[in-house]
Amino acid sequence: MATSKETQVAVKAETPLSLPQDVLAGLAEIAKDEAAKERPSLSKISLKSGVMSYGGAPMPGNKVEAVILTASYRNAYYAERFDPNNIKNPNCFALAESDDDMAPHDNVAEPEHDTCDGCPKAEWGSDPNGGRGKACKQTRRLVLMPATVIDEGAEKLKSAELAVLDLPVTSVKNYSQFVNTLSASAGVPVWAAVAQISVVPDAKTQFKVLFQAMRIVPSMDVLDAIKLRKEEAVRIDRKSVV
Repeated sequence: MATSKETQVAVKAETPLSLPQDVLAGLAEIAKDEAAKERPSLSKISLKSGVMSYGGAPMPGNKVEAVILTASYRNAYYAERFDPNNIKNPNCFALAESDDDMAPHDNVAEPEHDTCDGCPKAEWGSDPNGGRGKACKQTRRLVLMPATVIDEGAEKLKSAELAVLDLPVTSVKNYSQFVNTLSASAGVPVWAAVAQISVVPDAKTQFKVLFQAMRIVPSMDVLDAIKLRKEEAVRIDRKSVV
């Protein structure tokens, strides 16, 4: 989008020599605190009806190649039965990097319990639809960066758009297997590799999400840039509303 001369702002990469180092350090801390208070949004990749889409457009081949920056544990409880034509936010949810000591998010108006551990909605057999299932669904939320920017260098990575993908409960095991296989075969975490994420039909669950490692991150400068985006992704994800 074009910008007028009056509204253009130039940000220089070099450090202003006129400011003492202790002042610069203080400004950096203030900037960090201010950034933590903001609530940037992430666009979602939809899996509705087994069709992977982004921004309302189906993704070619029902798949995408991306770097998985984070994989939060996500618990979500919906008081009403799921209606694909009337998507609602969960009544109670939790997001965390670990499944230990999970608790309702600060944005939950009426938490079902103080902590996820011990919540009656997280007990086996609590699913209102019957069976042994839980009313609160335990899933994973992935924050992705498109693999197309990997070959464009570290600078391009700094501004690459991020997207969130909520895995269905029935595909969480597939992600866990992918993490373990990648660790055993290549000795790297998921954010150091490009993954192909695809959606395929499944007789029991309508569809499932599959993961396949395509290649390892090619250079240290790219890896360092990914680490920075990973930190940003964690911060943004924790500020998510759902």
